[in-house]
Amino acid sequence: MANKIEQKLLKALLDSYEKSKTFIGENKNQQSFRVQISKLFPKYDDDSEYEFYKDVNAALANLDSKRFVKLQKEKSGKVKSVLLEPSKLSEVYEFIKRTPKFETNNSLQKIWDSFADLDSYIYKPLSDYLIEQKNNLSKNKRIVFFDGDVKEYKNLLSAVKAVLENKDEIFIRELSVKLFNDSKKLESIESQVRSLLYRYGEYDDKDTVFEEHNILKTPTYVMVKGKGVLNFGQTIDLSQINGDIGLSTKTLNQLVSVDLQGAKVVTIENLTNFHKFQSDNQLVIYLGGFHNSIKRDFIKRVNDCNPGTSFFHFGDIDAGGFYILEHLIKKTGIVFVPFNMNIETLKNHKSYWKTLSENDKSRLQKLLNLAPKYSDVIQFMLENNCKLEQEAEILN
Repeated sequence: MANKIEQKLLKALLDSYEKSKTFIGENKNQQSFRVQISKLFPKYDDDSEYEFYKDVNAALANLDSKRFVKLQKEKSGKVKSVLLEPSKLSEVYEFIKRTPKFETNNSLQKIWDSFADLDSYIYKPLSDYLIEQKNNLSKNKRIVFFDGDVKEYKNLLSAVKAVLENKDEIFIRELSVKLFNDSKKLESIESQVRSLLYRYGEYDDKDTVFEEHNILKTPTYVMVKGKGVLNFGQTIDLSQINGDIGLSTKTLNQLVSVDLQGAKVVTIENLTNFHKFQSDNQLVIYLGGFHNSIKRDFIKRVNDCNPGTSFFHFGDIDAGGFYILEHLIKKTGIVFVPFNMNIETLKNHKSYWKTLSENDKSRLQKLLNLAPKYSDVIQFMLENNCKLEQEAEILN
């Protein structure tokens, strides 16, 4: 069994080999794989580290005796560099208990083959990811989101697929049991799943990727107030309620119709403002940041039942607020008009401005191309290095 010095040395040599053109058969000339001992073990040249010097030499002598490496020495006898012996590759892998990269690559290819023929629409983020990784493999590049554990990697891709195909509301631990027979497994890889989908899909916020697919940690409630008659077989007249009500997914499944009776619709991003907002012939809907399909389906039902109704969105005057607004328009097909998300509002609340982070500036610059209709307020924010949270507007 290899000791720590032998492990480190052979690992470095194999890393060099596995990253080479020789490994993928593209090198026409014979290639050698070398490690300089003083670079790998800096203490080797330190006269005060004589015991370590002897340990390294003993390890090198052992590997040389097994014909795993060839030693290149200085005139003094000190080893300058070590070359891997290609004819001993299989024995080297076995000696340090390392799985050969070609075996790992074959395992990856089998996993990818198990995800073949995915629907290009439903599974597009996963399909795009797999196409890129197959190309990476052919060029001997790093496989993104693969840390060397083949089993965990398959679990990751299975979870990504399950998220993409989910339609009905489900709790994350329920889905985890369905996938892995373990209620906590999905949560342990949740960050990786979100990151992969965010990177290869069309999501505006990584933190809400699961919610976009109705995978939740707590039940969804659509909170509403103001004006409108909700018909569930029995009717609820919101104008007769002094406050708001929360509609669960189960309740919303029984919704027959919504009669606005001429009211407009305002969606609100933040909870404090939702509670403080004084409705004036408006149906007010709390979004809670990025919205999932449960909330969007309710909004679309309101629109279908009330053709020609005006829809407004009231959010933070920052990059996130405008991304949420654009996402809302894209996902519902309804033309929302920004409410109080303008230069005038910014000027009226100058004492509550916050400065832009570098990420804010980057996202705002992207918004100029994505949504030029907001260019006036975005340019103002960039020029004045400012943004405004919704809550500041209720302080006056």
